[in-house]
Amino acid sequence: MVSLNRRNVVGGAAALGVCVADEAQAFWFSKPLPGSWTTRRDLPFRVQEVYPTYFRRGGAGTFGEPLGPAILVNAGGIVGPETSVYRVTDRTTLYDPATDLWGEGPLLPEARHHLALCNHQGSLFGLGGFLSDGAGMWQMRANLWRLDPANGSIWQPRTSLPIPNAEGVTFSLGGVVHLIGGRTPSGSSNKNWEDHIDTDLHWAYDAAADRWHSLAPLPSPRNSMACAVVGETAYVIGGRTVRGGNTPANEVYVAWTDRWQKAAPMPKPKRGPHGQGGLAAAVWRKKIYVFGGEWWIDEGDGGVYDQVFEYDPRQDKWREVAAMPRPRHGLGAVALDDGIYLVGGASGPSGEGITAFLDRFSI
Repeated sequence: MVSLNRRNVVGGAAALGVCVADEAQAFWFSKPLPGSWTTRRDLPFRVQEVYPTYFRRGGAGTFGEPLGPAILVNAGGIVGPETSVYRVTDRTTLYDPATDLWGEGPLLPEARHHLALCNHQGSLFGLGGFLSDGAGMWQMRANLWRLDPANGSIWQPRTSLPIPNAEGVTFSLGGVVHLIGGRTPSGSSNKNWEDHIDTDLHWAYDAAADRWHSLAPLPSPRNSMACAVVGETAYVIGGRTVRGGNTPANEVYVAWTDRWQKAAPMPKPKRGPHGQGGLAAAVWRKKIYVFGGEWWIDEGDGGVYDQVFEYDPRQDKWREVAAMPRPRHGLGAVALDDGIYLVGGASGPSGEGITAFLDRFSI
């Protein structure tokens, strides 16, 4: 039997009666979980392993067409397979929530999957990710690309990351772009999943100086986590390790002190291991919401999470909210003016069921 995992795929009846009646009664009288979902227009193509972001338009003509005050931007990703071949895209797509329409932005200099996008000081930055060609699906890269819509319509190269990186988290905070954790090559080979190792490295990019420097490392090295920024604090949530599987860790970075502290870990889900890898997160009204993710086990057990959890940073507490109607992993979560938008992803573990879904969550 072939194991169901990313390396191979992408690279009691007697207790009925009173028990059933009790469960039915509990179902009918339980309150619905808070939150609501709305289906929005599908992406132009199926895609997963994406890290979209928002962009707030500063004036008419941004990206060539006026798209409204806030748009959602995605670039790259793994697109639906043709026969058994998984393809990677160089397309940049733009979504306007006011019109529920998608448009096209400038193509990336090179196709990438797991390209991390960051909105920083009026420009978009694409960091790291994987190149895929005949030499291997997981060729990790150190590229940094910048798209400044006010001064051009092309992704421009900037000073590369200090080392190749993918599956970390990126955000704008304290006047710099942060890149934290993820994976880096473990040796000279850089083609396959087994060639990489988790990292705790934390890099900061000064866009004005076009220069990188290091900051306090992530306490728990891991990849495929999610991140959300509330005020001057960043929360790095969930993820997994190359050797150890999923983790519920929730670690907090305070920018003005350059220090980390631990916070309440993610709740245990109803199905699957404790901790979610390949999940997404966004902030809405000063609370953090985490969505989706996957698990897989070498013996062939795998799946995606449908539960959604809300984290209140002020109380350091979690609660469950309305579940995803279309659960998936390898998706993105972007907060716009009217809610949180869930972008793409796969409905099964690893590369199973790549989607073009776009859903809006509001609460």
